Amino acid sequence: MPLAYLGLGSNIGNRIGYIRRSLVALSRLPKTKVTKVSSLYETEPYGKKEQPWFINIVVEVSTELSPLELFKKCKSIENKLGRQKREKWAEREIDIDILLYDEIIFSTPELQIPHPDMHNRRFVLIPLSEIAPNIIHPVFKKSVSELLIECKDTTKIIHIPEKIDLKNIIEPEVKEIRYIAIEGVIGAGKTSLAKLLGERLNAKVVLEQYYENPFLEKFYENRERYAFQTQIFFLLSRYKQQMELHQIDLFHEYLITDYIFDKDKIFAHINLKGDELKLYEMLVGMLEKNIPVPDLVIYLQSSVERLMQNIRKRGRPYEKNISEDYIRELYEAYNEFFFNQYRKSPVLVINVTEIDFVNNRDDFEDLVNEILSPRKSYFEYYNPGKK
Repeated sequence: MPLAYLGLGSNIGNRIGYIRRSLVALSRLPKTKVTKVSSLYETEPYGKKEQPWFINIVVEVSTELSPLELFKKCKSIENKLGRQKREKWAEREIDIDILLYDEIIFSTPELQIPHPDMHNRRFVLIPLSEIAPNIIHPVFKKSVSELLIECKDTTKIIHIPEKIDLKNIIEPEVKEIRYIAIEGVIGAGKTSLAKLLGERLNAKVVLEQYYENPFLEKFYENRERYAFQTQIFFLLSRYKQQMELHQIDLFHEYLITDYIFDKDKIFAHINLKGDELKLYEMLVGMLEKNIPVPDLVIYLQSSVERLMQNIRKRGRPYEKNISEDYIRELYEAYNEFFFNQYRKSPVLVINVTEIDFVNNRDDFEDLVNEILSPRKSYFEYYNPGKK
């Protein structure tokens, strides 16, 4: 099969996380196999300097896809991982460029192969020379190693010792979905979606009884003083409720919850410190072994501004003291957890910032269609506001 070389780069959010998820997506393309991956390199921005540094790699793939088919698949992966449209040279969540495709010289308005500027970019030539130093550029008739020696680019490149193991790229097959858990930061709409989805699918719906926590209102007034009591009450009540999920409901095809047990640790690591955190970790370590694992976790992602707007709109008395700083802290912790740590279940991230699935039936039906679509990967990103 033809060999193609792809350059991957990211300089927003968890850069290595975006690279890893791109590799997973590339490995699942039809008639395509990821055969080599370079080391990771942290690189000074090329073109527009006033932005964060990039993480870059180069990947070799063996593929039966045509150059144009491969290009369209790469753009689709970028979109699914949440890449936003910005001006040229601007920062990006993930960028996937076709550098070379066998010895082909190919040019259309949307795609040029070889990449027209690859010979001027050290952040491309260095990782490419690591995995394919002797491959010949079909236009210049020189090897990648020779092009690197002649390259006049002076941007700084830092080698990162961590290397991505190809064996860890391919993820387990996604099983049939019956138990769906919906997650999100306070105000994302997880309970609303659980109720609507439960009604739509005739599912058994289990909602977290957060209002039963006698320490919650005090916690929002004084986080430091009441964090431990609040956390332990939530931990034990969530454990009790989760253990009840083991009872199979023969009258419903689906089970839907508006939280996962693992979310407890997100809050604990934000709110607890020192001996209290150690005690919590000992306790949660004993409890989490028997917790049922969802077949699919839906993470409702929303902007901090939209979350605060939703919290104010619903007007729960005990939430009146929630600060924007606290919501921002949770927002960052949730993103880190679901994008880079959680691996027990397939995760579907849905950006709900610009939609209203509660009051707009079309928005809701669109989400139902996406949720029930066959899963292709253990991690997928859906951005309905940017279709």
